[in-house]
Amino acid sequence: MTLAQRLRIAMAEVGITQSSLAEKVGVSQATIQKIVTGKTTRTVFLLPIAKVLNIRPEWLENGDGEMRDSTNNKPRDGVSVSEAVGRPIKAWDSSDPLEDEEVEIPYYKSIELAAGNGRCENADYNGFKLRFSRATLRRYGIAPSNTAAFPVHGDSMAPVIPNGSTVMVDRGSTNIVDGGIYFIEQDELFRIKLLYRQPGGKLIIRSYNSMEFPDEIADMDTVKIIGRVFNSSTMLI
Repeated sequence: MTLAQRLRIAMAEVGITQSSLAEKVGVSQATIQKIVTGKTTRTVFLLPIAKVLNIRPEWLENGDGEMRDSTNNKPRDGVSVSEAVGRPIKAWDSSDPLEDEEVEIPYYKSIELAAGNGRCENADYNGFKLRFSRATLRRYGIAPSNTAAFPVHGDSMAPVIPNGSTVMVDRGSTNIVDGGIYFIEQDELFRIKLLYRQPGGKLIIRSYNSMEFPDEIADMDTVKIIGRVFNSSTMLI
């Protein structure tokens, strides 16, 4: 795995954009973009980048050891991993009422987003729903009414979004931020891809698995932005 791949994984895990990371590190977005795209394979900004992302600089630079120290397991809400694991898990089903800080997100199980060369499985909404934290949506300025969840098929966005993942999309976020992951419709196919704007009304459509799925160039007016991916989850069994 390359420096670029490790950085993309760490950024996706905490949900930070290139521009936001650049601002926190104190560099230009172009500097971060060069690392993310692999144009720069070494950088003097490893330590501040690792600090912002709460990861080990040795892992970021060389892939040595774990991404994070086992003792550095305090997330933003101040609850340690051991404390969180020790808490009882409350089961629920669709008949249970929502808690005050929960929202239900429609899950379009029959619409598969392609993480590959293109796929279109479209059907009416089937009534499935996923529960999500209202506070998390509020923190990132996402309106619950704009959210929807979809399954992912294909390996082009691996290892960040592997085959079989579920992604959540903010349909209110359709303006392209370079390096963001978007749900797009192109040639009647639904896809999730990294997008980068280019001069002349062009768009780079990029996959994390760039070895098997090279960059594509498209006219912006041929790509419909459905929304931006803000969360992904994967079953590991």
